[in-house]
Amino acid sequence: MKNFRKFVIFCFVGFCSFLIDWTFFNIFYKISSWFIFSIVIATVISMIFNFIMNRNFTFKARGYSIKKQIPRWLVVYFITLLSRIISGKCIIIVLGENLLNANIAYFVGIALAIPISFLGSLLWAFKKD
Repeated sequence: MKNFRKFVIFCFVGFCSFLIDWTFFNIFYKISSWFIFSIVIATVISMIFNFIMNRNFTFKARGYSIKKQIPRWLVVYFITLLSRIISGKCIIIVLGENLLNANIAYFVGIALAIPISFLGSLLWAFKKD
């Protein structure tokens, strides 16, 4: 039950991060029309918010070593970003590259990233050790 509560908070924080990420993704995609550039820049921007909120509220790990948490968290988010890029590029290859298809690819990548991100954060990045 405790992990379910964490998951609900994680999803709320994730939704806020998603709004930040999606907004910047669309801004940069409209400017550049380049999927990978847009998703990387948007992810980096939303990651700052996401780390602070998850560390302080979701996993309540602010009393633990940030020097351990940041590298672990970056590895988790690199894996989620990589899964988003690979799945997104596969979808764009099949559907073609335009704003609608880029957003479809974006949402599929987010759906894949949620369980990877939650489990990686819970079991490793913010683990209280």
